[in-house]
Amino acid sequence: MSERTDIEYGPIFDDDFDPLATLLGQALLFADGSMHRWLRDIGVEYVRAVRKKGRLASGIAFIPMGMWFGGVSVRTAGITAVGVAPEYRGSHVGMTMLRRTLEELHAANYPLAALYPATTAFYRKTGFERASTRTMYEMRLDAINARERTIDAVAVEAADERILRQVYAQRARNAAGNLDRPDMMWRNYLEPREQTAHKFLVLRDGQPEGYVIFLQSTFVPNQPPKPLIVHDVCALSAAATERILTLLADHRSVLDKMQWIGAPLDLLTFANAEQAQQSTRSFDLMLRLVDVPAAFAARGYCPGVTAELQLEVFDDVLPWNNGRFTISIADGRAETQPGGEGHIRIDVRTLAAIYSGHLTPFEARMVGKIEAPESHLTLASLALAGPRPWTPDMF
Repeated sequence: MSERTDIEYGPIFDDDFDPLATLLGQALLFADGSMHRWLRDIGVEYVRAVRKKGRLASGIAFIPMGMWFGGVSVRTAGITAVGVAPEYRGSHVGMTMLRRTLEELHAANYPLAALYPATTAFYRKTGFERASTRTMYEMRLDAINARERTIDAVAVEAADERILRQVYAQRARNAAGNLDRPDMMWRNYLEPREQTAHKFLVLRDGQPEGYVIFLQSTFVPNQPPKPLIVHDVCALSAAATERILTLLADHRSVLDKMQWIGAPLDLLTFANAEQAQQSTRSFDLMLRLVDVPAAFAARGYCPGVTAELQLEVFDDVLPWNNGRFTISIADGRAETQPGGEGHIRIDVRTLAAIYSGHLTPFEARMVGKIEAPESHLTLASLALAGPRPWTPDMF
């Protein structure tokens, strides 16, 4: 991809903030003023602007975070607020901006980048692929059969909020694709703007086993009640799942249903006696391997698996990812080095989906996205086996 000499990319200046926030708000359909708040929450140091022939043309931001794979948090840049002014669309500004951002992230030692796409096709051109699912569920409260009251659900005090983070981290370690949330995301869960967060910790003999944070709308005469919004939920045991369901179901005298974000096989639905849930929307996060060998070295693996994956990777955007790499996996970790036989031929996009567990190697072969002998597909499937990835957070 050739360099555009008429496009300048870099940090924003003080005078740029308001016009860039206005540009991005218009491009992404944000309400007036909300993009300004979002960029301030992220931090101006993580916001970048693009100028074409000296005029502000587009902007982008990234959030330092992590993603959990194989029980390890892998350093990740969450890309957000990607917008191009209407008059500059179709002029290669967006593509150049994203490539320059990926180069910057590589220089800053981010193995991964993730985003939610406005258009999937565009981000696939830059090496991103669908790699984790965010599913919204809805269920009537009177369809919940749980009646667990033998363990405690207690209101969370400010001093207890650190315990919620610890419970979440335990769940995230055993999942795939959950974010290692930065402070700005936790603030949104614990103290959301314009709504009260009702926070409850589930305790057994004083030990935390889960929590739930929910939002509820006020009663409006002659209007149907809005759903109970489960803002964040985490359960580490069957009893905690049942207690959370009971707590939510106890609102059925004033509310009809609840909504929440969950996993492809969600424990709140699995624990219920009947299949009363509806999946109302599913939206995939996209992942980009910014540095292939660093990404494989950073994540975790099943401790009992020993394998050697010999890859030949094709990347049209980031040249350092092109070529052959040997991934040696043992004792739950991996060592990577250049070279090898290149038994597994794969493009960097498909590799991202397999890396996360969103796509298995055999599924990739079924859609013509990988070339490898049967034995090497089996070995890769074993080495990267794990739960289907999901991501409760939006950014």
